[in-house]
Amino acid sequence: MNLMNAFKKKEDDIPDISSMLSNGMSQQDIIDSLRQQGYDSTAIKEALINGLRSNNGQQNQQNEAPAQPVQRIQPSQPVIQSSKPQYENTQNSINNQNLESIQQILEQIINEKWKNSASELNSLRSSLNINTNSIETIKDNIEKLNQRIDSIQNTMVGKTEEYNKTISDVNVELQAFEKVIDRLIPAISDSIKELRDLVDDLKTSKTT
Repeated sequence: MNLMNAFKKKEDDIPDISSMLSNGMSQQDIIDSLRQQGYDSTAIKEALINGLRSNNGQQNQQNEAPAQPVQRIQPSQPVIQSSKPQYENTQNSINNQNLESIQQILEQIINEKWKNSASELNSLRSSLNINTNSIETIKDNIEKLNQRIDSIQNTMVGKTEEYNKTISDVNVELQAFEKVIDRLIPAISDSIKELRDLVDDLKTSKTT
């Protein structure tokens, strides 16, 4: 947008609008011609308004010029009565034309501004859609990561419970083994004592 404005001509370079109007060019023809030459709507609007004012002033001077001798005529003559309504009608017609021209220029400028605003709004909407899609993708990735973390935690909890159960079972077996050992030791001691007595008896019988 700024690059396009850089190549547009300034209002100071616009040709004399009043001379174009005096040559019989319509306001729309003037607008189209200036646009083809590279002038923007704002510069055209300002130049056309100034040209209409200048042309309006020239026409007012032309209308007022023949009125000076009329004022010298005696009041009984009907010329004075007919010149004032004619001047007012001409003035009203010029003002209406100027107002319509200004309205047309303003409508064109508003339409151009609206098109530019609509284009920028569409670009903004596209950017918002892209950002929304990116946010949704990030949310999905975070959700998947949370699911993986939960799965790992559940696996670790299961492994820990299994390990604790195994340790508990080993402790139970060790306790049972200790009890068995405690029961076997007295019996083994008695058997060893009996075996010693038997050996002693055998030694005694051999010596006799």
